[in-house]
Amino acid sequence: MGTVASGFELGDEPGWNVRGRLPVMGAAIGGAETGVAPDRPGRHRALDGVRGVAVVAVILYHADHTLLPGGFIGVDLFFVLSGYLITTLLLGEHERAGGVSVVGFWRRRMRRLWPSAWVTLAAIAIAAPFGVWGADRERTVPAELGSAFAHIANWYQIGHGGYIGQFAAPSPVRHYWSLAIEEQYYLVWPLLLGALLVVSVQRRRVVVPAALALLAGLSVGAGFLHAGAPDRAYLGTDVRLVALVVGAALAWVLRSTPLRLPSARGVQRGAVVAGFVGLAAFAVTAATIEPDASWLPRGGFALVAMGCSAIVIGVLAAGPLSALFATRPAVWLGRISFALYLVHWPLLVALGPGRPVWVRLVVALPVSSVVAQLLHVLVERPVIERRIGGRTLAVGFAVAAAASVVALIVAVPEGRTPTEQVARSLGTVADPTTTVPSSVPSGGASSTTCPTATTSAAPGFGAGSAFDPATVGEVGDPTAAACGGQIDVLVVGDSTGRGAANGLAKQADPRLRIWDRTVLGCSFGDETCPDWRSTWQTAISTIRPQVVLVYAGVVSDLHGVDDAAFLSDRETSLRATQLADAARLLSSGGARVLFTSVAVPRRPNGLFFCKGEATNSNCDPRWVAAWNSAIATAATAAPGGRVIDVAGWLAARGTSAADRPDGLHLAGASIVDHAAWLVPQIVDAAGR
Repeated sequence: MGTVASGFELGDEPGWNVRGRLPVMGAAIGGAETGVAPDRPGRHRALDGVRGVAVVAVILYHADHTLLPGGFIGVDLFFVLSGYLITTLLLGEHERAGGVSVVGFWRRRMRRLWPSAWVTLAAIAIAAPFGVWGADRERTVPAELGSAFAHIANWYQIGHGGYIGQFAAPSPVRHYWSLAIEEQYYLVWPLLLGALLVVSVQRRRVVVPAALALLAGLSVGAGFLHAGAPDRAYLGTDVRLVALVVGAALAWVLRSTPLRLPSARGVQRGAVVAGFVGLAAFAVTAATIEPDASWLPRGGFALVAMGCSAIVIGVLAAGPLSALFATRPAVWLGRISFALYLVHWPLLVALGPGRPVWVRLVVALPVSSVVAQLLHVLVERPVIERRIGGRTLAVGFAVAAAASVVALIVAVPEGRTPTEQVARSLGTVADPTTTVPSSVPSGGASSTTCPTATTSAAPGFGAGSAFDPATVGEVGDPTAAACGGQIDVLVVGDSTGRGAANGLAKQADPRLRIWDRTVLGCSFGDETCPDWRSTWQTAISTIRPQVVLVYAGVVSDLHGVDDAAFLSDRETSLRATQLADAARLLSSGGARVLFTSVAVPRRPNGLFFCKGEATNSNCDPRWVAAWNSAIATAATAAPGGRVIDVAGWLAARGTSAADRPDGLHLAGASIVDHAAWLVPQIVDAAGR
């Protein structure tokens, strides 16, 4: 998603025997040319062209999501095409031989897909010791490569998310998620289809379409079930299965005329019209939707799959759509599409964030195409055409595996990575104060004694402590009433505020009690975040703080607001209104409100918090200046409100990577020093 990033697997086309129309396994998507049935060469080439167009859509999305926000639906087009072609192959085999050789099918799939995929994985591993992927990824690349190798990359990614980790350099094998889905499909579908065909012959032919309908329904239902978890819905095999099932259903409908349509004029014309409608819908959808669109898991993936199937139907008809997709550039891209997909994403990741769009496009298309052509010629075709024997393949695999293991061992980072350092700053900490009853004096009156600074530390702060990612959480509430005039300090904001709350808790100043109401990734927005108005009002009413520290980064998508361009006059006015409303709300109980200024994220790591964009993003100095101007104005809306110049404090310390290892969050000594700098300003604001 984007942040989730998208990907697809290409490698599912039956080749054709030059002596007839019986399908044999040879060329696959992006694979080597084989003979083409002499009466249907155009449509066979057009299917290559469909792959070419789809791979370009996904590459444009990967190069810069603003170029084609919905280009990731190229994945769905490939899923549909894969379901159609593989099922056509299996049905043809059953028709000829009276059964399906599952083992033979698996062997052909392995020969077609694994060599290129494994060469790419080996290259990624060997690049790791050179620091290409960054320290955070070099820590996780071994497990990521293992999940890709085992064809479970999608489930690995689902289970290894996390707030901070998602802003590290992207994984160079993130695109293997869809290859995993296809491999899981290849593992199960031949077995299931073979069994269904046996039952269908013995009983009724309605068995196969009924099973396909059931699978499609279950997949759509899974989408609704997981709609609240966009990453789970986007990556889950159960949710994305619907596109493969739609393709398989198309193969079943056209089983009597594989890889072509009936010749009836009405059928041909209708197919062409359907194809153009599907292509138009594909183009509009690719230009407008986002991967986290709420309607996609709620039946949207099924609708997209049906539109993609219409394109396939149109291409199978003799007509202008088939001719359009059979043009030479599209066909060439289609034939190298598997290799092109494999190599373009690691090259983009190696390029790093903050590059101009034109540079990313050059790497994503021309450069990647050259590398893909080499992989196609040197690996794909020789293996498919059996010019490389099994023994040679085995030796090559052993050498690549050994080199990969050695490289990954060498690449293991020493010490904690930037993400690990930051995560230590966001751990749950012990309650900062307790009420300690003293002994009862002889006069019978009772009293309490306020504690001095405690020596207990937040997890991960103490000497020799080990980082446990499971401890990442908000600061615990104080456990007792204030004593001796302690100041209740409410901290609201995002993960930067969470770090400040942890630092203040570590400081353990006996004058302060820290109440943490920060939300990772949220302060004034975006629309997926809780409404700050209600959560902060509740906090003010129940805690009744003397000081509120508003610690948050730039927000470009304000909650509950129809946002405009960030630097526009309208958005400037909206931003000023929202921040002033927050100042009035937080001061409604008499608290002094302290806003914090924002520093520009440090490059290059900080760019990952801005989708890799240095301009027109939260990393743009112009945006940061506009935000700081707005909070300076908002502070005047609260009696005694003021701005604490965090940006100035950071500038005075310099640009040390140790202060903000991930480019945004304070960590280590800096978070302790920062808290020591904050405390007197908080005490002063409270009038103590």
